[in-house]
Amino acid sequence: MRFKYYLLYIFTFFIFLVILITSFGNKENKSLNQISVDVDKEPIKKKFIILKNDPRTLKINSFFNKKYKNRVFNGNILFAEKGQIITSNSYGYSNFRNKEKLTKNHSFQLASVSKPFTAIAILQLIEKGGIYLNDTLQKFFPNFPYKKITIHQLLSHRSGMSKYTHFCDAPDSIWPDKNLTINNKDVIEIMSKIVPLINYPPGKRYYYCNTNYLLLASIVEKVSGMSFKHYMKKNIFAPIQMNNTNVYNRTNYKELILPVQGYENKTPWEDVYLNGVVGDKGVYSTTLDMLKFDRALKSNLLLSDSLKELAFSKMNKDFSGLKNYGYGFRLKKHKIHGKIVYHTGWWKGFRSYFIKVIEKDQTIIVLNNVKRGRFLNIDNLIELIN
Repeated sequence: MRFKYYLLYIFTFFIFLVILITSFGNKENKSLNQISVDVDKEPIKKKFIILKNDPRTLKINSFFNKKYKNRVFNGNILFAEKGQIITSNSYGYSNFRNKEKLTKNHSFQLASVSKPFTAIAILQLIEKGGIYLNDTLQKFFPNFPYKKITIHQLLSHRSGMSKYTHFCDAPDSIWPDKNLTINNKDVIEIMSKIVPLINYPPGKRYYYCNTNYLLLASIVEKVSGMSFKHYMKKNIFAPIQMNNTNVYNRTNYKELILPVQGYENKTPWEDVYLNGVVGDKGVYSTTLDMLKFDRALKSNLLLSDSLKELAFSKMNKDFSGLKNYGYGFRLKKHKIHGKIVYHTGWWKGFRSYFIKVIEKDQTIIVLNNVKRGRFLNIDNLIELIN
């Protein structure tokens, strides 16, 4: 009789263990693919408090009003502290031809501020298992011509490879028809065919190169079995309610939400064939959606804390100054305000700034659609909020 009870006990414990493991497995899967964050279900004022009578509001708005009147800024801004909005404003036009004024809902080409999103996607796949930082490109593209280039080197800009715009966009390039869209797969095939000269041996030194993030986006597609656009929407944008954000690859303009036109002074940039390449650029977003992204990073909704901190860590020991690069993020040590995690971008009339003052939990988002005058100084923007 005791033996029967013993067997029953063992069987019951086994069933309990199976249920526990299964539940944990489902929870892990949900953390990556089914994150749910109520951001838009309540009014913005309840989720993102707008600070009133904050003295910094006048200082920030005066700065950008002056820039706008001097015709060196046209775009949207958002400054926040601990997720609370200090100021959010629009200056100028989304389209000068039809005099359409900018609103907070207009989306901008983020240019290289797209790179943090690409890095997050790769780190999600690493967290899920199956790929590793020391994996080489041959694991995903067996015929890729350069050996021993790892995911780590791509993320930290230490691959040493040439910039794809140099060998694709040259007058005598292998892609002579500039009316025909070029995409990530095309660039990889070109590299395998002509094997462009490499600038440095892999891992030797830092060399900022958009080709790295083109390849990372292609790895996301290879591993996930989805298009890069679809992966980003399912695993990053939709879970945190970035409803006005999308990846543009020159085939889906109608999917963009109120996209603005990019200008060189007041001359509009055409939709160039290189816009088919994604990962290094291509994300269109709004200031408010970028604040949602910022809060998701802060709350570890997209990544575990350990992987986020890895992305925010110095990956280039050969840097001697106060600046460095992590995984998809630039890094800077401010003499007064401490650690700064940020990225800037420019592409065909667009200039973008995404800045996080870590110790004070401050966020600066500036999206500009007119290339005119100098780039905004990062330190000056930080001083506006302090």
